[in-house]
Amino acid sequence: MFSKLVRSFLSFGFVSLSLLAVIVYSNQNAKQIFGQTIEPKIEQKILESSETIRLYEQITNIDRVPVITCIDLEKNGRLLAIGGDDCIVRLWDVQTKGFTRELQEHLDWVRGLAFSPDQTRLATVGQDGQIKLWDVQNGALVRSLKGAVRGTQKVLFHPNGSQFAVCGFEKNVRVYDAATGDLLKTLETHGTSNKAIAFSPDGSLLAVGGRTGAIRVWKTSDYQHLTDLKGDGRRVHTVAFSPDGAQLASGGDGPFIMIWKPTDGTLLQSLQERPGKTFSLVFCGKTLLASGESDNAIRIWDITQNRNILTLLGHTGTISTMIYEATTNRLISGSFDTSLRFWTLPDDSVPVQQITAIPVLTDPEKTILAEPVQTLATPVTSPFAEPIKLATPATPEIPIAF
Repeated sequence: MFSKLVRSFLSFGFVSLSLLAVIVYSNQNAKQIFGQTIEPKIEQKILESSETIRLYEQITNIDRVPVITCIDLEKNGRLLAIGGDDCIVRLWDVQTKGFTRELQEHLDWVRGLAFSPDQTRLATVGQDGQIKLWDVQNGALVRSLKGAVRGTQKVLFHPNGSQFAVCGFEKNVRVYDAATGDLLKTLETHGTSNKAIAFSPDGSLLAVGGRTGAIRVWKTSDYQHLTDLKGDGRRVHTVAFSPDGAQLASGGDGPFIMIWKPTDGTLLQSLQERPGKTFSLVFCGKTLLASGESDNAIRIWDITQNRNILTLLGHTGTISTMIYEATTNRLISGSFDTSLRFWTLPDDSVPVQQITAIPVLTDPEKTILAEPVQTLATPVTSPFAEPIKLATPATPEIPIAF
């Protein structure tokens, strides 16, 4: 009797599983035949193809292609400065689409660079601890200064062009006179490694962060310490002011991008958890924030809605640097994959497309997809690992980035 009950139970279970399989199969077939889906549709936008500059296609006189760690664009949008781990700064003409000059005085990895607001000077800093000022018109080295003992990481001009600030592998931030190169101020930070720096758009504030996770803010009128923004204790890689200067975004090794009120240290909001680390941030207008991540994706956030509304795919390495060109509504990104990409962001007037299936991106030149963070196809990788390669034709080996 007992064995009959067991057999009956197993038979009933087998029949139930069979019916379930038939239902699933039927639903799948129905979706294929009628193009229907049982999942709710997700609002997404698809961008037009981006322009891409692959350094291995442009530089033929070297054995190894440099990773890209810093870029900046002249105010007139003509020259793009590119720095990387081969000690060379290259100037790219955006209109003619070719390199115009190489600046080769650094002895180690070029970590940061910035054009002066009047576009006459380019400041560069590197692992060699050198701070260099160049004449943009003729490429001549105007001045060379000694920076941090163990290397300089970032350089940034004050919006009025009278000063520039430098941070790196030391506890101090140094502020220099742009005309003479004289050291004006030495500002003490929380730790001995700082790589995140930003002036507010009106030049009234300077914010610097680094290894300790805390961000220190000064008033630039007298460089008196204003406040400290206490994060989650994990390294800050990047900070960016909103166009009105009322908000400061910070990102790094922690799982959240934080939005602060820079004048008093109030945490206004934290953007949702992400799969990778944040290496670059830039505001794209008043309410949109772009974040460059270690999972090879760029995410566009609407900070009024606290959500990721767009994801830009195509890079195959950590997005180390980004700039936004407001006049053309264009985002330019540099990556450890040794390439630059130009993204024309959609206007608010562009209708949102309803799509339910995301095709595999096999040709980054043809289509760049926008997708929500939960469906990101690219696996998470450390920025210190070999960048992931998409299914593209064979290319020269991409170096490991640090």
